Amino acid sequence: MAGTVRTALKLTGVVALVIILIQLHIWINKPWYKFKLMRMQILCVLQTILSYGSYYLYRTYKVSTLWKNVIGITIFLTHFSFFAQYLFVAENPSFLTMIPFLAFSLHVFTFIGTLCGDIGTFLFIPFTIKISIAYQKFKVNFVPTVAIILTIWSYVNTLLPPEHSVVRVPIKNLHPDFNNFHIVHLSDIHVGPTTGKNFVDWLVGKVNSKKPDMVVISGDLVDSSVKNLRTAVWNLKNLKSKYGTFYVTGNHEYYTNDVDNWLNYLRDHLLINTLHNQHRVISRGGGELCVAGVDDLQAEKSGYEGHMTDPLTAVSGCPKESPIIMIAHQPKAAALSIKLIPQLDLILSGHTHGGQFFPIHIPVYLVNPFFAGLYQPKPDTHVFVSRGLRFYGAPTRLFSFPEFTSIYLYPKPE
Repeated sequence: MAGTVRTALKLTGVVALVIILIQLHIWINKPWYKFKLMRMQILCVLQTILSYGSYYLYRTYKVSTLWKNVIGITIFLTHFSFFAQYLFVAENPSFLTMIPFLAFSLHVFTFIGTLCGDIGTFLFIPFTIKISIAYQKFKVNFVPTVAIILTIWSYVNTLLPPEHSVVRVPIKNLHPDFNNFHIVHLSDIHVGPTTGKNFVDWLVGKVNSKKPDMVVISGDLVDSSVKNLRTAVWNLKNLKSKYGTFYVTGNHEYYTNDVDNWLNYLRDHLLINTLHNQHRVISRGGGELCVAGVDDLQAEKSGYEGHMTDPLTAVSGCPKESPIIMIAHQPKAAALSIKLIPQLDLILSGHTHGGQFFPIHIPVYLVNPFFAGLYQPKPDTHVFVSRGLRFYGAPTRLFSFPEFTSIYLYPKPE
C-alpha cells in the first residue's frame, strides 16, 4: 500500500510540474524566455527517454554486483553529460570533460546492440530455456565488448586531423577573372565543452596554408556564450584570404542564448563578415560575385528580434548578372532558398555532420533534403553540404569523417 501511495505521489508531482511548465510557457510573453523554457522542456523529455533506455540496460544485464555498479556509474555519467556541456566550458577542454560524453557514446552503442540482439532473438530464434541462457551469456560478453571497441574507435577518429577534400564547381556566367576562385568551406566547428583554442589555432594555420581567396564558416561555430569562449575563438581573426571570411549562424548559435553578442564580437573584434540575411559583392578584374547568407531556421523559434531565415532579403540588391553564392547552415534552408530564388549558383551548408556516427546516419539522411557532398538539384544550381569539422555531444565519428573543403569555381561551358 505504501509503495502504491509513493508511486501515486511521484506521478502527481510529475504531472504538476508539466502543468506548471506549460502554464509558464503561456504566461511569459517574451519570445526569448519562451525559447529558453522550451529548451528546458526538451531537456526534460530527452532525459526521460534516456531514462527508459538506462532502465532497460540496467535490468537486462544479469551480472555481478561489481559490474552492476559499473553500469550504474556509466548511466549516471551519461545523464550528467547533458549538464556537463553547460558546466565544463573552458579555453581548452580537459580529458575529464570528455568522460561524461564518452559514457554517453558507450551507452548509445550498448543500447543499440542490446536492443537489436533482443529483437533479433525474439523474432528469428525459437525460444527455449537452453537457447535463452546461451543468448544471455553471449550478450553479456559480446555486446559490451563491441560497444567499448566502437566507443574507443569513434573517439580516436575525432582526434585525427580532418580530411581536406577538394571540389570543383561549374558556375554559369562566371567571369573569366574568377576562374579557379578558391573558397575554403568550414562548418560545424562547435567550439565549447569539447573543442577549444588548440583546435582553432591548428585550423587557422591549416586554412592559411591553402591560400584561399575566401573563407566561409557556415554555422555552428560555438556552443556557449561570448564570455566563455572569447579567447578560444580569438585566433579566427588571423584567418587570411584575399576577400575575407564570411559567416552565418547555425542552430547552435541560438542555443547559446547569446547570438547577438556573437554577431557583434565576430564582426567588430575578429573582423569577420557576418551575413545576417545580407550579402556582399566581391569584385575581381571585370567580374562580380555576390556572396549572400541567411540566419538559421532556428532563428524565428528563438524569439530574437529581427532574426529569421530570409533568402529574398539576403539576395536583394545583388547585381543581376553576377553569380550568387548562398551560405545557409541547414540543408532545409538550402532547399527553401532554391524554392524562393530562381537564380542561385552555389549553396554552402553543413549541419548534418554526415550523420556523425552509425546508425544515426539513417534518420539524418531521411530528414534532410541534402545529406553530405555535392548535389545538383537544378541544371545551374549546386549545393555542397560539409560533413563538418568536429562533433556535437558525444565525441564520436564513425563512418563519417570530419572535413574542411577547398571549393574551386570555374566558368560553366556553354
